[in-house]
Amino acid sequence: MNLNKKDKVKDFFRKDGFYLALFLCLCVIATVAIVTTKKNNSLEENNTAQNEFTLNIDEQETSEAKKQNAERVEEDITNELVEAEEEESDLNVSSGTNTEVIFSNPINGVISRGYTYPKPQLMSDGTSRNIRGIDISAAIGSEINAAAVGEVKEVSSKVEEGNYVVIAHANGLYTKYTNLSNDIRVNVGDRVTEETVIGTVGNSSMIFTNDQFGEHVSIEVQDASGKDLDPTAYFTFKED
Repeated sequence: MNLNKKDKVKDFFRKDGFYLALFLCLCVIATVAIVTTKKNNSLEENNTAQNEFTLNIDEQETSEAKKQNAERVEEDITNELVEAEEEESDLNVSSGTNTEVIFSNPINGVISRGYTYPKPQLMSDGTSRNIRGIDISAAIGSEINAAAVGEVKEVSSKVEEGNYVVIAHANGLYTKYTNLSNDIRVNVGDRVTEETVIGTVGNSSMIFTNDQFGEHVSIEVQDASGKDLDPTAYFTFKED
């Protein structure tokens, strides 16, 4: 009886043991596959999260950089506008300012005819003329500089004044240079300094001619409203 049981057990392991072992191996393989899959999924999730985190940081840094660049550009534009406004205000003569501007003699010479306005002066032909500036004796062709920093407001010609240039200055005053030659070297809108040659002495006035008054340039000074002022209060020319 015992021998039969042992034989049956041996037969079972010989016949069915193979399938049992195969089943156990499959179970082990399946378990390993499941564990490996879970680990891979976990790694992929971690990598995805890390990539998203990195992208978010990059986007934030890029946005911050763009913001800083935009702020710098805006600041530069603002500074340029302020500088332009300051430059414009320096030459604003519409209402006059209290800015102190010292005029330099625009040419070497002496006063050959003084300022008499509003008292008219009798001319050789019997007519009377207002002398609104001072005549500076100077040879034809002598260079004439601007009296101070300013902006050229007018370049033109009239019978009485001949060729002339008008310059606006930061203190609300205008200087006017008449009886110039055709060699005028500035244009309306030009910014000038005491170093700027605006033209040369000529003989273009048809009224105050060089034949009657000698070779000269006439210099006038006006305020912002166009009122004539005595140039000798602003220049240091000596009288002839």
